[in-house]
Amino acid sequence: MGPAHRPSAILAALLGAALAAGAVPAARAADPPKSGVISRPKGFSTIRLVAPPGLSVFLGDVPVGTTDVLRQGLWLQDLPAGRYVLRVEKAGFESKEVTVLVGEGDTKEVRVLALRPRPTPTPAPPETAAAASPAPSAPSPAPVRAVILSRTPVAGGTLVTGIASSAVDALPLIEDLKSECRCTPALESMTKRKDGLYEFRVRLPGT
Repeated sequence: MGPAHRPSAILAALLGAALAAGAVPAARAADPPKSGVISRPKGFSTIRLVAPPGLSVFLGDVPVGTTDVLRQGLWLQDLPAGRYVLRVEKAGFESKEVTVLVGEGDTKEVRVLALRPRPTPTPAPPETAAAASPAPSAPSPAPVRAVILSRTPVAGGTLVTGIASSAVDALPLIEDLKSECRCTPALESMTKRKDGLYEFRVRLPGT
């Protein structure tokens, strides 16, 4: 081999020695970590999250990255040994939490296959909303103590019909009828109506 080619042969030999000594891997180790790898203080523990891409990942309340396609999720490396709460989130979906316990030197794999879509509230139709509201209560009847509605002549006397707020309220009116006819009125009926008033019938004997 001529002298012009000797520098190339020496350079090739030096390159081979560098590869054997591990110089090139040392240079690669200085490169920044690839996407999807989160470094933590040295503790020799690793959590591998296997999940669809595009999920936001949290350790407790601290955001630590987003799952990607190349890594098929996210690697959390060099974590201190201990217990971690791993949470994944995505807009429009319910978040999911997983508790992971890793010892020193452990690698724990956590799989999140899918998140459940967050339900969309359905507005109630107008008729349903109206039905849900309480129906207005019926107006209370006007206070009535006791009133005579009619006097009808019948065989042997007069039939008096009236209404009262209660059965007790009808008694004074019946007592007044007693002094009016100078007789003893006969109570024929006392009925409670749907409106809450009491309808009564009293027969006054003929004189």
